[in-house]
Amino acid sequence: MVKLPRDLRALFLRGDIVVNPFKFGTIVKGHDFCGREKEIEDLISDIESKTNITIISPRRYGKSSLILNVFDRLEGINTIYIDLMGITNANDFLDIYVRAFLEKLGGIRKITSSFRKLFPNIEDMQINFGAFGVNFKVSPTIRNIEEVISLPEKLEGKVVVALDEFQEITNIKEIDLLALFRKKAQMFENTTFIFSGSRRHIMNDIFSNLEKPFYRFSKIYNLGPLNKTDVVGFISQKFNSTDISIEKEIAEKIYDISNGHPYYIQYLSHSLWNLVNKKGKCKMEDLEEAIKQVLLSEKPMFETLWDSLTANQKMVLKSVAFEVSPYDLEISAGSVKSALDKLRKIDVIEKVDKRYKIIDPFFARWLKNL
Repeated sequence: MVKLPRDLRALFLRGDIVVNPFKFGTIVKGHDFCGREKEIEDLISDIESKTNITIISPRRYGKSSLILNVFDRLEGINTIYIDLMGITNANDFLDIYVRAFLEKLGGIRKITSSFRKLFPNIEDMQINFGAFGVNFKVSPTIRNIEEVISLPEKLEGKVVVALDEFQEITNIKEIDLLALFRKKAQMFENTTFIFSGSRRHIMNDIFSNLEKPFYRFSKIYNLGPLNKTDVVGFISQKFNSTDISIEKEIAEKIYDISNGHPYYIQYLSHSLWNLVNKKGKCKMEDLEEAIKQVLLSEKPMFETLWDSLTANQKMVLKSVAFEVSPYDLEISAGSVKSALDKLRKIDVIEKVDKRYKIIDPFFARWLKNL
């Protein structure tokens, strides 16, 4: 069971106002982070043995928070976190990658004089100091990209570099960045990489396809749901720490409704806490109201996803939501397979024990109400 300090109330007080103790939609660390002790221990062990790591999970599963909580526990190791979300070309990659290292070293202004030491073979780098900050550009030549990728080896001591949303690197078409990265990284002596991503179809292709450069380059972790015992303990202690009583049955139902999904566990608990903050006690009807609030909040996103699907994909998806075989639908087996393949590719469904299930538990609940 998750262990928190006995007196947590002070952590959630701002003046005379008690602050909601559940955090979602942002990075959570320390006492706000739920569970994952086994995963943290395993990741630290791999890092200490210089094993490269790949973390694959559905969206909003807390992989970024997991990485940063691991970083907080590492001692004597330089840690660099880089979020690649949104990159579309080599220039984007170079900009984000270089900035992360320069910030680690104290900022661009402080180390301008050390640029040649960091980039002894760099070509055509431009640095401009303006009113709105520092602008710099690195020409995306093969030589420059290899030089930039090698930055962690220029730091002193052991280094861990986390590249979050790593699947975004496949957006880069002008060069084979994956091949270049592997070519350089496999020679590093002091650097361990953590690659993480939420587009599981793409991530699996990058790291499990024997024809791809990153095949067997790292140890793969498929991040699963949170442990139920940890979650029930976490929810109970968070409520109790703010003088709100909650029955174990309600905490267990939060877990079951959320299917162990970290985002929804925190989100649903957050909504429930807001409803009962002044009552001092949770009731099952309060939880039902909190579920409605979460569904209402998520509705626009669900509608956007639903509207993007074809008629066949919608029919297949609804059959999965109701746990009915899509092959019982009055469409061809080929059309069913095509729809299932597409829904898996965009990470809407997954196959578990030979059955398909919708990854997002609240999307599944919303579909049943259509």
